Amino acid sequence: MIHRRCFLPVLPLLATVTLLAQPAPPHVHISQGDLVGEVTGMGPYAFKGIPYATPPIGSLRWQPPQPPASWQGVRDASQYGSACMQRPSARIPASSMSEDCLYLNIWTSDVHPDNPAPVLVFIHGGAFMGGAGSLSGYDGTNLAMRGVVIVTINYRLGVFGFFAHPDLTAASSHHTSGDYGLLDQIAALRWVRQNIAAFGGDSRNVTVFGESAGAASIGYLMISPLAEGLFDKAILESPDILFTAAPELNKDFDGLTSMETIGLAVAPHIADLQNLSATDLIARADDAAQKLLSPGGSGRTRLRPETTLNNPNRVQPPWAPIVDGYIIPDQPAKLYSEERYLHIPTLSGTNANEGYSFLTHYHPESTAAFDTWVDQTFAPCAKSVLGYYGPSSSTDARASADRLITDAVFLHSTFLFARDTHGFLYRFTHISPNGAASGLGAFHGSEIAYVFGHTHNPGTNYQQTDHHISDEMITMWLHFARTGDPNLMNSSEWTRAGSNGEYTYMDFGDTPTVKPWPDSSLITFSDPHICKASQFASIR
Repeated sequence: MIHRRCFLPVLPLLATVTLLAQPAPPHVHISQGDLVGEVTGMGPYAFKGIPYATPPIGSLRWQPPQPPASWQGVRDASQYGSACMQRPSARIPASSMSEDCLYLNIWTSDVHPDNPAPVLVFIHGGAFMGGAGSLSGYDGTNLAMRGVVIVTINYRLGVFGFFAHPDLTAASSHHTSGDYGLLDQIAALRWVRQNIAAFGGDSRNVTVFGESAGAASIGYLMISPLAEGLFDKAILESPDILFTAAPELNKDFDGLTSMETIGLAVAPHIADLQNLSATDLIARADDAAQKLLSPGGSGRTRLRPETTLNNPNRVQPPWAPIVDGYIIPDQPAKLYSEERYLHIPTLSGTNANEGYSFLTHYHPESTAAFDTWVDQTFAPCAKSVLGYYGPSSSTDARASADRLITDAVFLHSTFLFARDTHGFLYRFTHISPNGAASGLGAFHGSEIAYVFGHTHNPGTNYQQTDHHISDEMITMWLHFARTGDPNLMNSSEWTRAGSNGEYTYMDFGDTPTVKPWPDSSLITFSDPHICKASQFASIR
């Protein structure tokens, strides 16, 4: 009792000292008005839920993003904005999404630095159908502690972001429709150029990085005239579909059904859809596309890994970037081959076991089942594909499917992108604790925790090797963002693709090592003896 009475009066004083020691919430002024952010638990500042465009609701559904409105007073930027509309999931419940979703988030260590910091803008993946910049896996706190400014963005998804229709095309001053999600990304990057200096960022040094559909988005932005001058470097993690044939706006291409035809299958007139609720619109659009594009339907769509073998009778909805003649002027593979892209430093790579993430329910009873799937999906070059990837037994069929999907969908795009842009190439082969426990190996997206530094977060099961690999990747990613070269000053073995006629890549295994490409473990679809891109571009 004596000790308790003696120390009780000190407690209020200690509390006061603690409160005084905490930094005040950060305050910035941008073109729209004043913002107050928050101090993260680890030190950097966070500004969340900043609108970079007018909400695309009502008459602005299926319209290019409009400039954001200004506000009076100080806007609270301590909470994320809504995720864009998508089918609900455990990560993004229905209550957290809205059509009013064009927001971005910023992490910075100093809003008034002596020298502006490099800026990295992350574009999330999710098959152009899901995801959000507010997911915990994309928290930029750890990266901001390394002296850079991190931005994550939302963009319209699914039927809201990639729906084309003759009525929309006719009403457009550019005679196009369908790539609204890409226009959102362009608007966000323009906002960053104009406003990031207020957060301590260098508006003259912006690197975009993204994973999966986010990486493919960057590949599309690099061939879009509208994105010219909006970013200075690009990092693509596991890009897909970029070098396969893309549907076109109003004519079939390589057998792929035009997007306006798909739009007409959803409704003959856009007025029939304009007033539907968001959830009703998603259901109607996906059901109509399913009837048109499923086996037995009259339409045909491109190969995407989300289809694969989990349910061969149901195709992935077709909402993704298209060749519209304005935002994307022509087929991506053609534009890259003609060097009609932004000539900036690039870094791209893929993971060793991308395919497993899309084969979770695939349990073939025989090699014949695998052969049938390959024949249906990869005709007319199925025989060549089976020569390289055919399993020796039923127990090996799932591993064969993993290698095939990894190479055909991800490695193909990654290699061709690095080759055409003369960029740096990497391969993530390290198996995380989660990859080992699940049997998925170096699965799709497993590198994200390493790139964002989340292996160091409390409560995770990552080990010292994981921390080392994460530190190595972050160092290289940020050195690339600063200089356009991921190599440190004392290393030059990792060269750009095609330098001196050679190809090397950084293998992020247990010990990051530079290796020649291809080595004996890699067979890619860039080999003309297997398939040309156009030959495996679509589901039949």
